[in-house]
Amino acid sequence: IDDDTEEVSLFDAEEETTNRPRKSKIRHPVASFFHLFFRVSAIIVYLLCELLSSSFIACMVTIILLLSRDFWAVKNVTGRD
Repeated sequence: IDDDTEEVSLFDAEEETTNRPRKSKIRHPVASFFHLFFRVSAIIVYLLCELLSSSFIACMVTIILLLSRDFWAVKNVTGRD
């Protein structure tokens, strides 16, 4: 099987042994943001479901869509297994 995929770490693998100043250890801040955004927003919608909508179905559909996007981001963007 010819696997052309490459795993890319979200954080720098280098230690801080160099003398140059570092802005952040996060190498891909946009991917890291979406890695956490969908999951955290699904939890927030779950916790605040009664305040946001009176429809249980609407809340569950929203949660499922957010978790589906989280799954897509984890598998296709951030490359986590």
